Amino acid sequence: MLFEGSRQDIEQFLRSIGRSYYVYALCRADGRPFYIGKGTNLRVLEHEAEARRHHPIGESNPFKCNVIRKIIREGGSVLYRIDSTYTSDKELACLEREAELIRQHGRLHEGGYLTNLAGGMGNASGAAPFSLARHAATLSGEPENNPERATLNRFLQGIGPVASVPVKPIGQIARILPTTPHPSPRQPTLRAAYALIASASAWGLQLENDVRIPRRFTFEDVNAIVENGVSRDILKAGMATLIPSSDPSAEAFALSAPQVGIMVSLVGREMLAERGLL
Repeated sequence: MLFEGSRQDIEQFLRSIGRSYYVYALCRADGRPFYIGKGTNLRVLEHEAEARRHHPIGESNPFKCNVIRKIIREGGSVLYRIDSTYTSDKELACLEREAELIRQHGRLHEGGYLTNLAGGMGNASGAAPFSLARHAATLSGEPENNPERATLNRFLQGIGPVASVPVKPIGQIARILPTTPHPSPRQPTLRAAYALIASASAWGLQLENDVRIPRRFTFEDVNAIVENGVSRDILKAGMATLIPSSDPSAEAFALSAPQVGIMVSLVGREMLAERGLL
């Protein structure tokens, strides 16, 4: 480790290394990293600036931004760490070190504590712990043939594994229906919880009494929506109360304190807290 300190201190260190590549970590006050990255110049500082803007449209990693916002909201500061530096002809070595540290600490859906969605090396190391066959099946086709579905699939995999993704690109649903409770009995499920978590994360919301989670959200420029069937299941299972709208895509789900408790019992308090949702 070459450097560890505050935002003010790291700016001086970055000036001292010029245009070198570096591997960095964003850390909580106790030293645990929550994001590993590779950058040059002031890249390491851009994440906090993005989180402070609190603009959900265009956030490439809502989990990371939510953790930063939580740290700031609680009166703390992000702890910055520079692991190593590399000359301009050693970019591959920099990428390899980034991937090594991500494997070492582990991502949230792998049982670790990093909010990284990808495993480093660009996306060469894989976006999530699925086989290629299952990855393709989840997308209902080859990922390169449906990049919007692939983007949402990667986002959901960062929450947890699902047999089929409960959110869809809004332009790929033939008809967005007004949400009514499913006619058959339904129990709370992880799949429905992940749909609510996806939208809450994208909007930078906390799961608290009377939180209102829009059915529609944007992730990496993909306009997404909780699909018709999952929305009906959420209501029937008592996981939320519908805030209706004449435009079904403008609906929202309101969660009471007991309904937040359902989310906690399904997903786990630590998992939600590590993503900045509690």
